[in-house]
Amino acid sequence: MHIFNNGKYKSLHAQSPDELNQIRQTVLSDHDFYPTYHLAPKTGLFNDPNGLIFDGEKYHIFAQWFPYDAMHGMKHWEHFITTDFQTFTKGDLLIPDEMFESHGCYSGGAILWEDNIVAFYTGNTRRPSDNERVPHQNIAIFDKSGKLLEKRCIIDQAPQGYTEHVRDPKPYITAEGKIRFVLGAQRENLTGTCLIYEMDNLNDTPRLVSELAVKDFDNSHVFMWECPDLFQLGGKDVFVWSPQGKLREQYQFQNNYHATYALGTLEGNQLNAEHIEELDYGFDFYAPQTVQNSDRILFGWIGLPDLTYPTDKYKWHSTLTMPRQLTLENGKITQRPIVKLGEKQAVKLSGEIANLDTSYLQVKVENQPLELTFFRNTEGQHLALRYENGVLSLDRSQTTQTDLMEKFDTVRKVKVDRLDEIEIYFDRSIVEIFINGGEKVMTSRFFIAQRENQVTSSRAVDAQIAQVQAIQF
Repeated sequence: MHIFNNGKYKSLHAQSPDELNQIRQTVLSDHDFYPTYHLAPKTGLFNDPNGLIFDGEKYHIFAQWFPYDAMHGMKHWEHFITTDFQTFTKGDLLIPDEMFESHGCYSGGAILWEDNIVAFYTGNTRRPSDNERVPHQNIAIFDKSGKLLEKRCIIDQAPQGYTEHVRDPKPYITAEGKIRFVLGAQRENLTGTCLIYEMDNLNDTPRLVSELAVKDFDNSHVFMWECPDLFQLGGKDVFVWSPQGKLREQYQFQNNYHATYALGTLEGNQLNAEHIEELDYGFDFYAPQTVQNSDRILFGWIGLPDLTYPTDKYKWHSTLTMPRQLTLENGKITQRPIVKLGEKQAVKLSGEIANLDTSYLQVKVENQPLELTFFRNTEGQHLALRYENGVLSLDRSQTTQTDLMEKFDTVRKVKVDRLDEIEIYFDRSIVEIFINGGEKVMTSRFFIAQRENQVTSSRAVDAQIAQVQAIQF
């Protein structure tokens, strides 16, 4: 075992006595923004959900984690275990302590193999001579109780024809019983793609089968594909990935990076797509992954690469989304949250509403123009939601933002031909908006300190409210 401790590349093995507890006290000083029903770091930064799997009795939810600060440093895997997504216990962490992961345990997925959980992940390393990145694809084997049994490297370099940006293996088992994994990659001509590898068993050397082609996806300007995930849903093949470099548009690809899905039929190593769309239209959503062996439950990262947030000063950054159940409806993916609500009650959208910032709100829009504002403080800050002319807009211009947040504008828009209903989940500095029963989703952070739970509506609407039950972790 190696104990890495070089600036931001510092592992948990190198922590000093009481170091994390002191950082935790800083996190606890945040009285406005830390969530109640989203998985968030006790200290430091979360990003991608990883290694998501159902072992037959329990769900294992891993997340990228840098424990020491609200920054992208040495990546570990935090490990949550649950049966109901309400109460979570901890399993063994993935801590970088081998040379094939000397600069962090990057993203990946997991399968069940011979009754153990096998997590595939990218080990980030740097060559000492020139500090050049050398990606390693590794496996970590856990038993179902969450105990780490072993780790080892299975590929120690990028394949010929590709740059050092080869990462995020997501494995699955084929109908023939072989292990395959999709792997995000960048070609030497600096365009993004996905690779398919195959193994007969865990002791086999992975073989590069081919690239995965997605027909009719416009790959112009895309320099990297991250976080690939290939699975079946409702009799269709689905590929989820995060292409980097898409040009921003008015009603789609509005963020700096994006999370996309293609749905269709896989023929050989080409997905003949029948529908391609973003998974989320909000400000803050990236790197989603589905739970292996589940009825396709998805988690995403409520955040984006290269962003800062006002909560960084409290030494915590980002959360995971609520778990979302995916279904196939009318040839598109529908997302519905898995969450525990209290009793729904009718509510008038005017004035103060108790506990609004940790509540669920259902609003009947009935395809008529509507403007809602949420929260208020002495500075007049608020969050606004508008529907008009077939476009739903989320406006956080009147909230606190960092310079990097503002760089990518202050309004997000999504086209909705007919808006019947919106369901809004507030969790202090998080909002997840499900449109028409999950037909489309908008996930965002917003920051209004010392807020009052005030609401205004441009017209009378039927609405219901319920308290969302806090999770225990």
